[in-house]
Amino acid sequence: MADNIKLKIREQYGMMSRGEKKISDYILSDGKECLGMTTMEIAQKSGVSSASVIRYVQKLGFDGLESFKLAFAAAGACDSEWSIKDLIVSPEDSTDELCEKVRHMVITAIDDFFYQMDKGSLKKAIEVLKKSRRIYTLGIGASMMPAYDLFHKLKRADFDSLFSLDTNMMMEFFNYMDSRDAVVAFSYSGQSMEIIQACEAAREQKVTVIVVTRNSPSRLQETADICLFVPNQEEVMRVGAFTSTNTSMMMADLLYLGMIQENLAAIEVELVKTRKLVERLKIKNREEKAYDRN
Repeated sequence: MADNIKLKIREQYGMMSRGEKKISDYILSDGKECLGMTTMEIAQKSGVSSASVIRYVQKLGFDGLESFKLAFAAAGACDSEWSIKDLIVSPEDSTDELCEKVRHMVITAIDDFFYQMDKGSLKKAIEVLKKSRRIYTLGIGASMMPAYDLFHKLKRADFDSLFSLDTNMMMEFFNYMDSRDAVVAFSYSGQSMEIIQACEAAREQKVTVIVVTRNSPSRLQETADICLFVPNQEEVMRVGAFTSTNTSMMMADLLYLGMIQENLAAIEVELVKTRKLVERLKIKNREEKAYDRN
């Protein structure tokens, strides 16, 4: 399958020059019109030189504008929903504009997440986890959320899983792992040394390492037996982790659902039991508050 042009442009957008961003903004905001335009016409509409347009399409891997337009049309790139918008909130934004930015950000992230997914790697990861004696989940910062969420879901479904906010403690737990275990490490940047070193230690113990990260070469990827990629749409330095957190959470959910789908009836019974136990705490708390008021 040829590269999806919209995904390629989105992933490279943050690293583009100001002129290249102008071209991207125009092409993706009015793709249908640009398909019938010359290099000079696109340049005029974008506010750049004709030479800039030629360099732009070549940088994306095309011989010239015509081959770029053919691929763009084949990908269905005339959909107005593909237009790039500034996803960083500005002081001038109205509430409606803020909501539209977030809506657009979430929709495009989901589309790109499933488009670029390697389902073969996902299936392999699920099979490994289903057979594992114990599953260690790792993540710090924003990547802690999918790691903890996966750990919590697995524990409720009665899988043997371990997670700690303290990376030193997690490394202590590694003393007891062996080749029957698996690690699922979340790091969008792929640069968190705590996660890299933990994965390297797991590999020394002959443990299968599954990494959820962006599709960009990193030392973390080199530690992995299986890489599960999320779209590379955010800079490492950013105002906040938005699409990276959402897509990493979706990957965690896919792993969990893949693990439980063959045994749903039995797991449902256990989930109901855990819910009843938690409900007892809520009832107790309500009784204590009522007693305090009296």
